[in-house]
Amino acid sequence: MLPELRVGVTLPQFTSDPRVLTDAIVRAEDLGLDSIWAFDHLWPLSGGKNRPFMECWTSLCWAAARTKRISAGTLVTRSTLRHPAVIGKLAATAASIAPGRITIGIGSGDEASRDENEAFGIDYHSGDDRIAQFRAAVESVRHFLSSSTVDHDSGFTSLSSLPATPEIQPRPQVWVAGRSDDALQLAGELGDAWNGWGGTPGGFAADAARVRAAAGERDIAITWAGVVSPEVCAGGAEAVAAKLSGFVEAGASEVILTMRGAGEPRAYELAAEVRRQLRGGS
Repeated sequence: MLPELRVGVTLPQFTSDPRVLTDAIVRAEDLGLDSIWAFDHLWPLSGGKNRPFMECWTSLCWAAARTKRISAGTLVTRSTLRHPAVIGKLAATAASIAPGRITIGIGSGDEASRDENEAFGIDYHSGDDRIAQFRAAVESVRHFLSSSTVDHDSGFTSLSSLPATPEIQPRPQVWVAGRSDDALQLAGELGDAWNGWGGTPGGFAADAARVRAAAGERDIAITWAGVVSPEVCAGGAEAVAAKLSGFVEAGASEVILTMRGAGEPRAYELAAEVRRQLRGGS
């Protein structure tokens, strides 16, 4: 369909066995997939808080060190879990390990994340404060990644003459995620790309149009991520490609698949075949 279309997968972080994570990272690169992505939670949102979960940025740096070609990113790092200067430092460190291959997806989280934040003693912002803190975090991360010294005061974050090290080129891309009105506006204003999760191709196309309107003359990439259900996967690569084609036609330049059983070889093999079909056999 589109030779330049990128196809990525999320990693199997719901494990206490690091070999499962490592095998998936290596398999994704060996199969020719374009990107791998780590969720950012301190416990899983499903299955109970005692279910094992590999931390996002540690997993991402491990992926950067274990690979040579494939891109790696956060889907998405939550603006409230870490100070934005810490996010900048983490991203710059990962990017120094894997130059040109790191992407920072940033989101604000939602009510489903409240219990997790509060259990770890981390402030959860709601209402108008949530989007204000989200915007401040994106601004601060961008400052950190594009300057040698950071001065930024947003009300939520105050940085004064902060050395932004390690300095890296090219700087990691910053994707803004979310489908609320405020997130779409923020993505258009500040993001290198927007990522929309789930939904329908029609809704995705409408949201993408709003992002582009907010971006004006500024270039911004449009990307999609979501869960591919077992029922769809059971139909094979053709069924999965058919499901994703609507999002590609709506403007997605990259699609990121979350698949049940991602730690099993057949899951990423299916994703690689989907990539081949969506790229017209290339």
